[in-house]
Formats: sequence, C-alpha cells, structure tokens
Amino acid sequence: MSELKTYIRQTSALTGRELKHWYRSKMQIFMALIQPVIWLGLFGFAMNGFINSAMEQVGQEIDYMSFLIIGLVIITALTTSMNAGMSVVWDRRFGFLEKLKAAPVPRGVIPLSKVLSTTVKAIIQSLLILIIGLAFGLKFMAGFNVLDFLTLILIVAMVALTFSSIFVALGLVIKNQDVLMGINMLLNLPLMFASGVLFPTASFPEALKIVANVNPLTYAADAARRVSVGDVMISIPSMSLGMDILVLVIVAVVITALGMFFARRGLKA
Repeated sequence: MSELKTYIRQTSALTGRELKHWYRSKMQIFMALIQPVIWLGLFGFAMNGFINSAMEQVGQEIDYMSFLIIGLVIITALTTSMNAGMSVVWDRRFGFLEKLKAAPVPRGVIPLSKVLSTTVKAIIQSLLILIIGLAFGLKFMAGFNVLDFLTLILIVAMVALTFSSIFVALGLVIKNQDVLMGINMLLNLPLMFASGVLFPTASFPEALKIVANVNPLTYAADAARRVSVGDVMISIPSMSLGMDILVLVIVAVVITALGMFFARRGLKA
C-alpha cells in the first residue's frame, strides 16, 4: 500500500509539473486554440450553406456549424495528444529526462504523468473550443444536461488517453526529433479526414468509409455529437451511444497499456 501511495504521489508531482509548465506558456495555449478557430473560419463559413442545402435535399436538417464545432473538439484532443511526444523530446534535449531516469522514480511514472497531463490539457482546451464555438453559433440539442456534458468530457479523455499514449511511447522510443515530427505530420491529416470529424461519412467513397469505420475518431465524433447536438448525420447509425463509448474505452485501455509497455522499454534503451 505504501508503494502504491508513493507511486501515486510521484505521478501527481510530475503531472503537476507538466501542467504548470504548460500553463506558464501562454503562447503554446494560444497556438493550440487558434488552429481550430481558423478551421471554423475556413470550413464552417465556406461549407455551412452547401452542406445544409445538400442535407435538405435528402430530407435531413442539420446545422453544419454545430456539427463542425463538435468535430473540432475531437480534433483539439487529437492534436494536443500528438504533441505529447514532442514534450518528451524537449525533456530529453534539456537533460530533465536523464535526471528522472537517475532518480528513484518507477519507470512507469514518467510516461504515465505525460499521458495524464496531456489528457487534462486536452479537456481544458476542448472546453475552451466549446466556449469559442458558442460565439460561432454552436447550438446544443434540446435537453442537453450535466450528464451529457460529463459524457462529452469522458469522450475527449478517451481520445486523449489513446493518442497521447501512442505519441509519448514514440517520443521515448524514437530519439530523432525530425523523425517524430515527420510521423506527426504523416498521421495528422489522414486521421482527421478519414473519419467523420469534419464531414459526414455518407459522402465518402466506399473504400474511405471502410477506413473511417475503423478510425477511433469516427466513434468519438459520433458519440460527442449524440450527447451534444443530436444524432443527425451520424457516421455509423447502427451504433448506439453506449456502443460508441464502449469502443472508445476498449481502444483506450488497450492502446494505453501497449503505450506504457513500449514507453518503459524506450526508457531502458
């Protein structure tokens, strides 16, 4: 029990350090928020009328701006998580990682604190996107309540846990900063566009629909919209909210476990 308390205390301390460092970097927070705002301007205003009219022709009414804003909440969680690997790179470059490896700290604490702090960052930044979204015309569904809001936070947390575990492990295994940045850029756009985050997958070619159906972001976007703006234009109508969340939880647990395994191996290298 005392070992568990020590483990929790050390994890909390390192997680707190990460969050304090992030909070002090106002420019980092600003840059994380400005990208979704640009996406709102480019996609929201440019595509809003087109997609709304297209959906009316097939007998569905949809507010694309609200659809997009919830998608951008998921994108914010994704991009925040993908940057977790770069945090590891900077700790290595400035010698902090070597100090941690030399300290009497369990190896698992180091990647776990990165993942937890990244998850908290993703939640906070996603909440800020929701607030900004209200100014752009975000309309919650009738009956949206506290339970729906907490479910939305859970969905964001599952996305952040999944992808931060991957990229923290990559940051510890891959020592080359340029290679890690290349992987980030290689995966970022395909993950976003091969999902239902930005556009309804009903308009996708069949091959791309298959990819979208195995992309965790599709389930995250569907679940997030079900609890916030309604279930119109859901990518996988055969899935319920409960099934969407179950998929996200299973993926998060499996990927986080694998990420921690490879992260510890990376620390030993």
